[in-house]
Amino acid sequence: MPFSWDGTLAQYAGRLHRLHDGKDEVLIYDYVDVYVPKLENMYAKRVKGYSSIGYLPKSEGVIPLEGNIIYDGSSFLPVFSSDLLSAKREIVIVSPFLTQKRIAKMIDVLERCALSGVEISVITRPSVDYAEKDVSTVSGLFEHLRDKGINVVKKTRIHKKFAIIDDWIVWYGSINLLSYGNSEESIMRLESATVAGELMSVMRQ
Repeated sequence: MPFSWDGTLAQYAGRLHRLHDGKDEVLIYDYVDVYVPKLENMYAKRVKGYSSIGYLPKSEGVIPLEGNIIYDGSSFLPVFSSDLLSAKREIVIVSPFLTQKRIAKMIDVLERCALSGVEISVITRPSVDYAEKDVSTVSGLFEHLRDKGINVVKKTRIHKKFAIIDDWIVWYGSINLLSYGNSEESIMRLESATVAGELMSVMRQ
């Protein structure tokens, strides 16, 4: 049954940690329905819970890599920026909202990627989805990104938050990657062509 409370998660996971001869790994399969916003939001809350009790994500059936980690709003940016700079072909960032502060932090990295020949697309909400007082600022941010060679694709009422780098590296969670955030939000870094393909199929719809 779907749930989101971290207390329930800790209780369920705790049962898996009972000692037993030969047990050397605890593996949880968590299913997220990215087509249903409520279920996706519940999953984002569970991700935070997994991080708090020490779990790491596992990609494509392999042992968790050092880079497969759950980050919070205060720790993800340096690693995310490094991943962007490692891109060879394409970067897709889905961030429902943009803010001047976050764009100012990210624009140099994004421009360097664009100048190196990487195709960058930012999928975000149109200015009409913002409060009236923010419309002018957001329109200016759209133009600023375009001036740096970045494609801006506007889709109304989107809620998903993720980035895909070269169809392989995936950042997925509750953090608006090009907007504001707080330390209680979380995002997972995975290396998975399967997850990347599934998320992109959702956006194409």
